[in-house]
Amino acid sequence: MSEKITPNDGSYLGAKKSQAIKAKKIQQDFEIAWENQRGLLKKNTVKLYKDKSAIGIQWQSYIDWDNTKLIEPKRVKRTLNALGRGRFPHTANAVNNAVAIAQEIEKKIVAESFSWLDYPQWMPKTVRPVDEVKPEDKTITQWIEEYEAYYWLSRDKKDYRDDANWKKGYLRYFNRIKDWSKFPSKEIFDDVCMNHPKSVKRNECCTRIKYLAQFCGLTDYDPKDFRLTKSQIKVKAKAKRELTDTEVEAWFNKFPMMTNNNGKPSQWQLWQWMYGMQAAYGFRNHETLNIYNLDQEYRGEDGRLYPAFTDSVNNPRGIIYTEGKGVKRAAFLPHPLRWLNDFNLRNVPSEYFLFQSDISSMSDFDKAKAKVMKLHSYGNFLREHEFTFTAYNLRHHYNVKSHHAGIPASIIAKNLGHTLATPIPPKDYRTKSQI
Repeated sequence: MSEKITPNDGSYLGAKKSQAIKAKKIQQDFEIAWENQRGLLKKNTVKLYKDKSAIGIQWQSYIDWDNTKLIEPKRVKRTLNALGRGRFPHTANAVNNAVAIAQEIEKKIVAESFSWLDYPQWMPKTVRPVDEVKPEDKTITQWIEEYEAYYWLSRDKKDYRDDANWKKGYLRYFNRIKDWSKFPSKEIFDDVCMNHPKSVKRNECCTRIKYLAQFCGLTDYDPKDFRLTKSQIKVKAKAKRELTDTEVEAWFNKFPMMTNNNGKPSQWQLWQWMYGMQAAYGFRNHETLNIYNLDQEYRGEDGRLYPAFTDSVNNPRGIIYTEGKGVKRAAFLPHPLRWLNDFNLRNVPSEYFLFQSDISSMSDFDKAKAKVMKLHSYGNFLREHEFTFTAYNLRHHYNVKSHHAGIPASIIAKNLGHTLATPIPPKDYRTKSQI
């Protein structure tokens, strides 16, 4: 009997349904924001418009391209993407940013201070100023400040993931520039790309530096000569070591002896429980902190009602509804099932509930940050007590042993939160899937 596929269950069709649900929510939020902007700009001469793919502004301008006044106004209609201030697709955040730009231009028009030289990208090429952006106009510090402002135009400052992405995916590479007080140059950017270690991050560094260089006005800059092929990468991640259930159980039983934590409360009970959950369910580290039906029933986005995990009568198989990488899903296959009892996983430590209570009143940004810090403490605890593998290795072990047990790849994929679009032989899935 085929199992009904529901959104966010890890299957291909489930993932497609999940995407449809998210797209519908984005569209609803966009329509609300679009209706609200009508009221905000009701008395303005500068209005918003939308086409199939983007948002723009339009108005009747009495200012000619050379900034002389016109007797008869001309209609100006420009997309905001062309202004170089971020992406403006059909989202609520894009509408809010577009409103801010429309209000900015409106104020300049009212104050009679509007100049097309402030918006050269909107001018026809025949009259557009030459060398409108020059690297030597500003120091690298100033350019990076402007680039950060550009970054946030299409992202949410209240989202911790966006904040972490700026710091780890952009700023970490910009910090490799030795002197921010200098003006941008090809030589400076080449030095950053060339001297980055020959690891998997070298190519990402080249990409980020390329974006910054082109933003500064070095439009032809391309550090392709410093990119690496797979065979050229010398600093590689260590291969995941194969574990055994006996080894996993032995380390689980050592936790009560791990009371020393550099003078701080050990919290070994919490770390032991998180370790056990990862071993039994193959969770990503952060998924242990995102369980919705832990001690009370929860209705998932798929419409199903999930009994409390701690309720062994109504939830004998220990089905869990969690969230990983922004997608909610059911984890329904603890393996081996005996670890539910052997690791006493239904007996959730009081430290877990205390932590969830402490962060319950926080903003989404601070809540996400607190979870990251908690996971750092968890990882540090394992390292300080000389574990011979990482917590994430438990996910890899779950994947491999499930295949060895003959569980279909599609079932394993669902439980791990993977999308398995087409049938893949277990051997290939086991070695090639993103654990």
